[in-house]
Amino acid sequence: MERRKFLILLVLMFSVVLMLAACTTKAPDTAQPNTGQQIQSEKVLYLGRTWEDKSWDPATFTSSGPIALAPMIYENLAVFNSDGSSSPQLAESWDISADTLTYTFHLRQGVQWHGDYGEFNSEDVKFSFERHRDETLGSLQQETLGLANIAAIDTPDKYTVVFKLNAPDVDFITRCSIYSSLITSKAAFDKLGLQGYHLTPIGTGPFAYVSGTPGSRTEAVKFDHYWGNKPKVDRVVHQVIPDQNTLYTAFENGELDLIHSSNMDKVTEFLAAGKQALYVPSLQLLYIGVNMKLAPFDNEVVRQAYFHAINPSYYVEQIFLGKESIPSSYIPEQCKYALTGYFSPSYNPQKAKEMLAQAGYPNGINITLWAVNDELSTAPALITENQLKESGFIVDLQMVDFGVFIDKVRSGAAAMWLLYNSTNFLGDDTVNRYTSYMYPGSNWCGVTDSDYDAKVTAGLTATTEADKRTAFQAAQKRLIDLNVLYPATTFGDYTLMQPNISGVTIKGDLYIDISNADKN
Repeated sequence: MERRKFLILLVLMFSVVLMLAACTTKAPDTAQPNTGQQIQSEKVLYLGRTWEDKSWDPATFTSSGPIALAPMIYENLAVFNSDGSSSPQLAESWDISADTLTYTFHLRQGVQWHGDYGEFNSEDVKFSFERHRDETLGSLQQETLGLANIAAIDTPDKYTVVFKLNAPDVDFITRCSIYSSLITSKAAFDKLGLQGYHLTPIGTGPFAYVSGTPGSRTEAVKFDHYWGNKPKVDRVVHQVIPDQNTLYTAFENGELDLIHSSNMDKVTEFLAAGKQALYVPSLQLLYIGVNMKLAPFDNEVVRQAYFHAINPSYYVEQIFLGKESIPSSYIPEQCKYALTGYFSPSYNPQKAKEMLAQAGYPNGINITLWAVNDELSTAPALITENQLKESGFIVDLQMVDFGVFIDKVRSGAAAMWLLYNSTNFLGDDTVNRYTSYMYPGSNWCGVTDSDYDAKVTAGLTATTEADKRTAFQAAQKRLIDLNVLYPATTFGDYTLMQPNISGVTIKGDLYIDISNADKN
């Protein structure tokens, strides 16, 4: 009898050992869709925000962060650095021919795809670029990638890919370093199909997707076969919480480790409570623009008066509690060819009134200011209205739906407008949009200036980065001197973090990098 009790006890002890072993099993290192169960011993990072896109496919991305975990799952041939340079990632090195028409990338060997899809190779690179040409894909990246200028992509062997261009492009390496050129797995796409790839990301990055639905809740785990430095956390869980107050409550209660916010009052409140805040700039600025083809802004003196009427410091202090800054140009300074140290505010309401009188309007002048009736634009629109009134402008403020606003500015029917607007990392889209041949359309300021056109053309056709920078910065100076586009304030948000979080950084293309994050 005693022997039987002993054997039963032994079996029970062995069962406990097995249970404990199961609880300490490491997270899976491949992106299988049914491995989302969390393990108690894991170090888990919990992220939260109010929105994200509903497709993991990089062809659908419009910026570097529409899917929170995408920058940790996908990689590029090269990395875009904050100083505008590029450094190797999936490509170990590259050569550029003397005529700058051929770019040869030497790929990193031994890099593994998540989900057991094999080794990354040159065919994946070719596939990743050429798939954007497929009209059924509906890619948003063709212009940013410069696809029209790519004549051919050759793959002489598994670890070499050769791009042949139709014309020199001094920014081709940059194009290979930002979100538009994230590399996708050909084998995974062949198996999953377009719709499957929208929902199941397969990359080469430090974290591998395991479960979830984009736009709702997703999880990724540390990829043990990653070619680079291994992450310090085992799992990342991202939760979309549409209600901002609910998101704040979850963060306050410690249920989330990182959240994003552009509410300066909440940022200040959380900092006072001992939380951390990392400012994340964006490629957006608040612009106040006029159409120089329409009265009264076809008068240069009236345009000069409107520049004297704007006090950008007031926007910075009242809307952003001093956390933003006055831009140096109409291109955000994080862009590769941004102009710095040139634009200087000249706020002087009395001077503005004097200039209006000089232009023939001693009793003031009637204008219409168009803005979007959303939460973001309302406060600056009201501030702009008041500042203009103080300087002698009689303002009819029209707050309208975004669609109505776009129709007005694109058709050249808006004499004055206000909007937060974006550019890309090169800045060439914003520089080019104010050329003569873009009006009407994206040239909302009605600029038809031959001097400006010539400077932009020189930049677009430059054969060196130095020449392009010189031409683009000269173009920016010319547009500012025309007094048609006032860059009022920068715009960004904050990554709020719990006190025990470390190692979170901002990459050159402005995404939040948690690949080196730790949770103590």
